This record gives sequence, C-alpha cells and structure tokens, in this order.
Amino acid sequence: MATKKAAPKKAAKKAPAKKAAAKKPVVKAKKKSAPKSTNIERLTAAGVIPTENVADHDHKVINKLSAAEVNTLIKLRKKMGAAPLATMASSRPNFPV
Repeated sequence: MATKKAAPKKAAKKAPAKKAAAKKPVVKAKKKSAPKSTNIERLTAAGVIPTENVADHDHKVINKLSAAEVNTLIKLRKKMGAAPLATMASSRPNFPV
C-alpha cells in the first residue's frame, strides 16, 4: 500500500493587528427601570395587607423589609389563597408576619 504524504502547508500571512486606538469602548445602554414601588404598594397589590387602617409606624416597619422578605410574604399569600376583604380591613393578616 502506498501512503500519501501530506503536502507542506503554506504559512498564511495575517494582516497586522489593528491598534487599540481603533477600538472604541462599548458602552452598554442602561435600561430605564419602572419607578420603584414601596413594600406597602407591592403587598397591597398582592392582597397581603389592606390599604386602609395601616398605621404610620406600620408603614415604616413594612418599608424596612428586604425585597426577599416581601417576596416571601407574597408567595405565602398565594399558597394560602386570598383572604376575604371584609375581614382584612378589620384584622391583621391571617398568617404569621
């Protein structure tokens, strides 16, 4: 059997690399975010707390909660189901806060 020898490869000349001055830095456009809603707004929209009868000191405490804590309360409300609005206005949420 005859074996074929590989043909010698020609060294391809590459074009000289362009200088870094030719490259412009890429600036990523910032996304315009929606106005940040407060924890009170998020919890009332999810039906966790009523909009009325929430004292000012409760507003301060609720707005100090982290985003993870608020998300957990919203998920818990979804799992437990919606509370009747008539009882929500006169009582505290029916899960541990």
